[in-house]
Amino acid sequence: MATSTNDDQKNSLEEIEEDSPSILFAVMVGSVSVVGGFELVHWLGAKAKPTLAPWLIARGTGLALVIITSLLVAVGLWMVHPKRNKRKSFPHIITLNSAHKSLAGVGSVLLFLHVSSIIADSFAKVGLLGAFVPLKSAYRPIPVALGTVALYLCLAVGFTAWLKVRTKLFNWKMVHRFAIAAYCLILVHGITAGSDTVLVSGIYVASAIVITILATTRYLFDHKEHQKQAATAKN
Repeated sequence: MATSTNDDQKNSLEEIEEDSPSILFAVMVGSVSVVGGFELVHWLGAKAKPTLAPWLIARGTGLALVIITSLLVAVGLWMVHPKRNKRKSFPHIITLNSAHKSLAGVGSVLLFLHVSSIIADSFAKVGLLGAFVPLKSAYRPIPVALGTVALYLCLAVGFTAWLKVRTKLFNWKMVHRFAIAAYCLILVHGITAGSDTVLVSGIYVASAIVITILATTRYLFDHKEHQKQAATAKN
C-alpha cells in the first residue's frame, strides 16, 4: 500500500511539473493576445473616450479570443493527429493536454469579458437580447447571430469536457467534435462583425490556413490508416 501511495504521489508531482510550463504558456499567450488586441483596436483609430470603453473591451477581447481559440483548436487537433501519435513526438501528450486545458480556461475568461462588454456597449446596441438570441441584434444581426451560436457551442463543448473528468458514462467526444464548428463561426463572426485593417484580417487568414492544414491532414492520414487496417484484416 505504501509503495502504491508513493507511486501515485510521484505521478502527481510529475504531472504538476508538466502542467506548470503549460499554464504559464497559456497565461502569457492570453496576456499578449489581450494587449495585442487592444493595440490593434487602437490602431484602427478608436479614441479612448469613456463612452467607447465597452466597445474597446469588446473588440480587444474579441481579437484576443480569436488568437486563443486558434491555438486551442490547433493544440487539440495536434493531440489526436496520426503523425504525432505515430512518432510520439515532442511535446509530451501531458504537456499538450495541460496547454489545451489552460488555453480553454483563458478563453473562457475572454469569452465572458467579450459578451459582457458587448452587452454593456451603447455604441453597437447589441443588448442582452441580441447577445443571447440569434437575429435579435440591431447591429449586424447575422454576424452577431453567428457569434451567439458559437457561444452556445463553446459552452456545450466546455461543459461536456468538464463532465468527462467526473464521469466516464458520457460520450463527450461526440459533442467535442463541434469545437471545429465553433471555431469556424468565431472566425466568420470576427471577420463580419467588425471593421478590421489588413493586418487584423491577416491574423484571421493565417489562423484559417493553420487549422485547415491540421484538420485536413488529420482526416487524410487517419483515413489512410483505416484503409491499411481494413486491407490487413481482409488478408
